[in-house]
Amino acid sequence: MLRNFDYYKKWLGKIVWFGVFLLCVGMAESKLNRQQCDDLLVKVDYDSGIRFVNQADIEKILTENGSDPVHGNRQQDVSLKTLENRVRANKLVEDCQVYHDLEGNLVVDIQQEKPLARYVGESRQGEWRGTNGFYINPKGDFIPLTERFSARVLLVSGDFFKNKKHLHSESEKKVVDMIAYLSEDDFWKAQVIQMEVSKSGNVEFLTALGDQRIEFGKAENVAAKLLKLRVFYNKVMAADWGRYTRINLRFRDQVVCE
Repeated sequence: MLRNFDYYKKWLGKIVWFGVFLLCVGMAESKLNRQQCDDLLVKVDYDSGIRFVNQADIEKILTENGSDPVHGNRQQDVSLKTLENRVRANKLVEDCQVYHDLEGNLVVDIQQEKPLARYVGESRQGEWRGTNGFYINPKGDFIPLTERFSARVLLVSGDFFKNKKHLHSESEKKVVDMIAYLSEDDFWKAQVIQMEVSKSGNVEFLTALGDQRIEFGKAENVAAKLLKLRVFYNKVMAADWGRYTRINLRFRDQVVCE
């Protein structure tokens, strides 16, 4: 009987302490909700090297150009979800998290879009124009250009990208995956400087070293084709990089040159 009493006493003590803990948490949360938003702290992931947006841009978006200020408002009157949705609507922003810290600040964490490539149109003379086009992200979405910052990514062109809103189909994703492969490999990232994709999906690209036009074919078996080209570079081209102007990788187990 005494043991049962000690057992219930032990659990009663735990329940009381847990209730006190919940009460303290509730009081702290209630105090924070009544607290005013003293300052706005915008944290942008500049470590990635991308600088599409800055603090002033984000403040304008959050406050709808000053018409809906957050400074001085009680925390409970500020809808964090609404603010997050406002920022996420900007196509240069990949994600946004908004929260209050213990000092009464409104903290905004920004993840910028990180493009893989930049689509540019061609003039009638075949010159690249840097004033139009869009970026392409790893999901195949199109991201608008901005005059503030130009990302150093692979340039792509061709009818394949025209009159589209995104690259989400199976064949389109293969092209995006190929761009990602080229961007993630240090050698090919430096070697491939321009990539052109025809309406049917055939890929050609220009190289930095040797200035060859590579006829790649469809964006399939990318790793195998590029390995074949790398071997060809080492065994044939290393002695004279200007030996050929065109290299065709379309044929299986063959490299055809001109």
